[in-house]
Amino acid sequence: MKSKIVALLGLFFFLSIIALAPVSANPSKLDPNDIVRKADAIRVPGGSYLLDITITDFVGEKEKGKKGYKVYTKDLDHSLVEFRSPAKERGKSLLLLEDDVWIFLPKIRRPVRVPLQQRLLGQVAVGDMLRVNFAHDYNATLIGEEDFNGTLAFVLDLKAKTPKKTYQKIKYWVAKETYRPLFAEYFTVSGKAVKTLTFEEFRLVEGKKRPMLGIFRDTLNNDKITRLRFNKMTRKRLQDMMFTKTYMRTFE
Repeated sequence: MKSKIVALLGLFFFLSIIALAPVSANPSKLDPNDIVRKADAIRVPGGSYLLDITITDFVGEKEKGKKGYKVYTKDLDHSLVEFRSPAKERGKSLLLLEDDVWIFLPKIRRPVRVPLQQRLLGQVAVGDMLRVNFAHDYNATLIGEEDFNGTLAFVLDLKAKTPKKTYQKIKYWVAKETYRPLFAEYFTVSGKAVKTLTFEEFRLVEGKKRPMLGIFRDTLNNDKITRLRFNKMTRKRLQDMMFTKTYMRTFE
């Protein structure tokens, strides 16, 4: 009888430990698109916001060019870009309406359609500045986990939802514990790697620690580096009238 009581007490103790043990996430049940959404929420504030951006292009340590922009974003499909510097760039603007982009050039005095792949400076394309929400543009597949410079990271394959997106494929590293974006590798339609993006200088901005610097590197020539810096990032309600081709003339 005594031995039965001891056995029952042992079983009760064992079941209690199991009940109190923390439940770990099962990687096979993680939604890859949710991982990307969480990383997107760290990159920039949701909803309507303003960005002050400087893009600087280098070959080796030599600066080849620098441009400044102000980006007004109403939602995922509506953004307006004001060219701020150098002085010769003033008067130009870009308008994003879903997957369509127009540029306004003072010399032509009318908006002209351009692709998301259009280069702004160095390795930075129009889509790199205007389509920063990966979950909106790509379907994600979780292909594994690995160490990335000392941080355990999810590794995801992103495939474009439509042919009009900036890139057709992206390989994406996201920190497992914090969901911070760490690194991205971009590919052409044929599968050729063209450039990489490293997310750096995380600072507390608008309630989250966000990467305030993106470093783009040419895959074929590592000496070609372009730095995209967020000088300011502020939530702000914006009027619908701003996101029209007519309003682009305002910056002349």
